[in-house]
Amino acid sequence: MTYEEAINKLETLARQMEQGSVPVDEMADRLREAQDLIKYCRERLVKADEAVKEILDSK
Repeated sequence: MTYEEAINKLETLARQMEQGSVPVDEMADRLREAQDLIKYCRERLVKADEAVKEILDSK
């Protein structure tokens, strides 16, 4: 999954929860999924930041 795909899925989940279209029985599962997506995105951003710093430091 790409960063952009994860963000899009996270936005969709957030929109569904805000609209109240997530059944109560599925709410906990959706929140866990959102939490996993946030963690994944954060990790990708950290890796990208480290790569950029490494490139800039090598000059």
